[in-house]
Amino acid sequence: MKLATQATRLANSFRELPRTENDLEAAAVLTELVKVYEAAFDMVYANTHEQSKKAYVDMINLIKGLRNEQSN
Repeated sequence: MKLATQATRLANSFRELPRTENDLEAAAVLTELVKVYEAAFDMVYANTHEQSKKAYVDMINLIKGLRNEQSN
């Protein structure tokens, strides 16, 4: 999960001191990519069928642009 931590840190940095509108846009994109990365990570490292299914559904919702309020 080191990648997620790095991307989150960069996104926060872009939000704190944006030089242009592109910095804010990059922060938003990085934040969404962290969610995709975390769902993919959960899919790969799932220990049970239920965990795998939940991660798969979360990934589908992320790709479709839906918000799953039960996911982080």
